[in-house]
Amino acid sequence: MSVQSTHQTLRAAVVGGGAFGECHLKTFASMPQVQVAGLYTLEADRARELTQKYGGRPYSSLQELAADPSIDLVSIATPENAHFESFQILAQHEKAIYVEKPLATDLGEARRMMELSKSIIAMSGHCLRFESRLAHIFNQRPNLGRLHHMSFKNRRPRQHKVVYGRVHPAFVLLCHEIELANAFAGAPFKRVCAMESHFSAGQVDGISIMIEYPGNITCLIEGGFYLPNQQAVEENDQATLDFENGSYSLVMPHTGFTFVGPQGNRFINHHYENTVYGMEFGALRAALDYFTHCVRTQSRPTISTIEDGLNAVVVATAAVASAKAGVWVTKGEVSCKSS
Repeated sequence: MSVQSTHQTLRAAVVGGGAFGECHLKTFASMPQVQVAGLYTLEADRARELTQKYGGRPYSSLQELAADPSIDLVSIATPENAHFESFQILAQHEKAIYVEKPLATDLGEARRMMELSKSIIAMSGHCLRFESRLAHIFNQRPNLGRLHHMSFKNRRPRQHKVVYGRVHPAFVLLCHEIELANAFAGAPFKRVCAMESHFSAGQVDGISIMIEYPGNITCLIEGGFYLPNQQAVEENDQATLDFENGSYSLVMPHTGFTFVGPQGNRFINHHYENTVYGMEFGALRAALDYFTHCVRTQSRPTISTIEDGLNAVVVATAAVASAKAGVWVTKGEVSCKSS
């Protein structure tokens, strides 16, 4: 592990110029300990537009970005099924890497990324681990007694399938919930049973996943492109965690924060991207603050690790296999697969 720069300010670059890539650039640009070094994306015009807005320069290739010795850390925000190539090249150049979730959509690629991460500082982009309410529950975990059951729901408008339907919803929608379930359970799953929903052309529309963990801990995760096309709510997530000494429930977005406009009542999610007088806050900012601290102190992350990302891919892979075969799938059955 090595950081090229010993200066107080870290230089960060982003790979990927889509909505999430811009999200990362905007957040980095608002962090006082970070200077935006630049961006690589396949669309040159988009790269110029974003670097003019947030700083840094466009890179003509991934290799050029990776070879720049002035860059300390890189955020990968390419499409979900295209993380491996960027991760491999950046790891070979010993860059610190933050890679958006899911870690990969192929189990073999996820395992290779785990191996590559052993010689660098790297972190998976499961930023909901840094959402304030969920972080509160994690902090209270020692006082809550045994965990009994978890329930997560993640619903999106059907129009989102146009973009995110390129990947199975177990990976693109439910990877956050799977990673949270694994983290709260604190142990690898024992077995998984899943059922898919099909009501439109193309990729699967949704999936319901039952997970059993050691210690008689159970979990139900369900989600998909279930909401009608509309502008009021971009997402509708719910979570319930039942412990021996109490139960927690939360909803995202916070339905008490609304805007009434020409298109009706809109619910605003201020837990992920939250701009306060030009500064970005929320779960992504907290995750990137944590990551830059790890880079500065040359310490490996212990939250949202690459191993955590890999374990989420293992569960998603098992769930898809279960849905196709109509049977329970154990961890052992997935662990013996190469991809």
